[in-house]
Amino acid sequence: MKVLRLVVGLCLLFGGLYVLIGEHFAGTSADATVNARINVIRAPIEGQVSLAVRNIGARVNAGELVADIADQRFDTARLIDLERQRDAQQIEGQRIAAQKTVLAQARSGFAAQLADYQRGRISQIEARIAEGRAAQDSSSARLREADGALKRANDLSDRGVQTAANLERARAAFDVAQQDLESARQRSNYLATELASAKTGVFIGDSYNDAPFSSQRVRELDLKLAELGAEEAQAEARLVQYDRQIQTERVRVNRLTSATLNARMPGMAWDFLIDDGEYARRGQDLVKLVDCKSLIVTSSVTEALYDSLSIGAPVQFRLFGDARIFDGTVTRLGGSGASTLYANLAVGPSAEHLERFDVTVSVPELSNQPDLSCAIGRTGRVIFTAGPIATMRRFLTRYGF
Repeated sequence: MKVLRLVVGLCLLFGGLYVLIGEHFAGTSADATVNARINVIRAPIEGQVSLAVRNIGARVNAGELVADIADQRFDTARLIDLERQRDAQQIEGQRIAAQKTVLAQARSGFAAQLADYQRGRISQIEARIAEGRAAQDSSSARLREADGALKRANDLSDRGVQTAANLERARAAFDVAQQDLESARQRSNYLATELASAKTGVFIGDSYNDAPFSSQRVRELDLKLAELGAEEAQAEARLVQYDRQIQTERVRVNRLTSATLNARMPGMAWDFLIDDGEYARRGQDLVKLVDCKSLIVTSSVTEALYDSLSIGAPVQFRLFGDARIFDGTVTRLGGSGASTLYANLAVGPSAEHLERFDVTVSVPELSNQPDLSCAIGRTGRVIFTAGPIATMRRFLTRYGF
């Protein structure tokens, strides 16, 4: 019995020594922490901050509202000035339109007056033409009468019955009648020309201009209406330009007076650098969010173990108080004094960690575990080369113990 006890004691002693010595020389990390990248939400503008997420550790979905910023003190003088200029230009356009309406009405009146004058003038010329035709017919009759008298006087003179004085009087009467007929013909031609001109709107005469007062006023008003039309087109173009500038300025004002800050990725509220309702400056850090999709494990090892590692080497990771073992891969060998590598990570290194050599490990399976998908700060151990305990645990797990 004593021999059995001695044998059992020696087995337990050698087994314990094997475990202690094996674990001492096994390739494990001194510490290992679940870590992730930090995304800092900064203020794009100045203004008062209203936080939508207020609790540290609150889960945030991608696109979810984190904070609002409103700046009630932004200078909108430029926008107000543009709106004032636009209103003044609208008033100017209304004035031009009203003036065009008045001038158009006046032109219509003068155009009607011109039409009445033209009709009256044509009627007057036509009456004179009729009068001239009657005078021409009378002159033709007198010419025929004078021609007959001249022929009789010539016959009588040839027979010696008529005196020379009577013959001269007959010739003089014939010449006068011929001149009267020619004058009547010229007068008729002149009136025909005046009638044709009057029908085209040109009035010729000895005692007046070629255009009456109403015609001159119509031309003046047409010129003024054309000028107002050009001014109106220019005013409309300016209104379009003012509207475009106002729209651009409003977009700028809206962009600089209010801002909505949303989470770019799913994560967790890690730290608040400003209180709700506080005034923030442009570029100021507001909220720190942990990117739960970027889980990594940061660990430190001895120099001897560090020198034996390489990028892409397979490892295992186990959390303290958890029997699960996760496969991983070495993704970065940070070396000693790797404090700058933790500037964008949630959990910083300890002083003891910086005295050793930093190793970063990727463990993709952590994100697939519901209870570990954002377990930032959980600690454990990275196993680079398995020791006795890891071998025994893997054996027991394989056979269901």
